[in-house]
Amino acid sequence: MRQIHKSEAQPVRTFVAALKWPVASLLITGGLHFMLEAVWPDLKTIFIPAALAPLLLAYGMWVGYRAITVGGNHGHAIVAAAALGVLPIMLDVVGFGLILGRGTHAGLLSGIFGFAFILFGSLIGSGFALSGASTAAKRMTVAA
Repeated sequence: MRQIHKSEAQPVRTFVAALKWPVASLLITGGLHFMLEAVWPDLKTIFIPAALAPLLLAYGMWVGYRAITVGGNHGHAIVAAAALGVLPIMLDVVGFGLILGRGTHAGLLSGIFGFAFILFGSLIGSGFALSGASTAAKRMTVAA
């Protein structure tokens, strides 16, 4: 049996650490969103992609920033965001498109929009973490 070298396990640890809480939180958020729209269908006019974009952007920023702070690089942050971005696609296509009967095409477009905003957020969050802005802010706080 082949032993896994510590350096080979590092990307897996990075992804698990970066994705654990954002995935759990996004599943809860998506489940609540689905239940609310199943109970009150008229909410579909309020829960439109443009209204949900800031929330998805924040999830992407969270996973991008977290990927860097647990030892990953820009590539890890992008891959982690892509993995997280699959969740809105699945919810929109299966949940809203098939189960609530809104059509798979509309669900796919909405899911791709959600995927893109999570990816955009990850680029912002990982870029912020990589820029050293967070450590500069800590130094300023300590100095004051």
